[in-house]
Amino acid sequence: MESRSLTLKLTDKLIRKIKIPTERTSTIKDKIEPGLNLRISPSGRKTWSFEKKFRKEGIKMTIGVFPDLSIKEARKIARELKRLMAKGIDPREIKRQQQIAEDEKRLKARQEITFQELYYRYIEEYAKIYTNKLAERCCKNI
Repeated sequence: MESRSLTLKLTDKLIRKIKIPTERTSTIKDKIEPGLNLRISPSGRKTWSFEKKFRKEGIKMTIGVFPDLSIKEARKIARELKRLMAKGIDPREIKRQQQIAEDEKRLKARQEITFQELYYRYIEEYAKIYTNKLAERCCKNI
């Protein structure tokens, strides 16, 4: 699917007014921050992306969704990505490391037992023992 592209000085107000394409994704390049693009899909989704050459290779990264990420914030992220690249750091690797850290944090949170889970485990393990003892005592009294 081919996309159309144009360059504009993007503002939040302008982005909100942009018409949704009917057939193919449109790309609007930011005039103020080269490398920052706004992709607009026929579904109406407006996605920020960053494109730049790094070590003779093209880098293309999604950095957020409008309006969750404003033009001001998107420009700030694009500048930070450029700074990393100027230092010789591949921003995709940073993103991968952040994803791994988030995944590990989620996994650790899942492994921590809650009081409710502990309660249900206790009931499952000890209720059988006490139920059997109670049944034996009841049978003796009959």
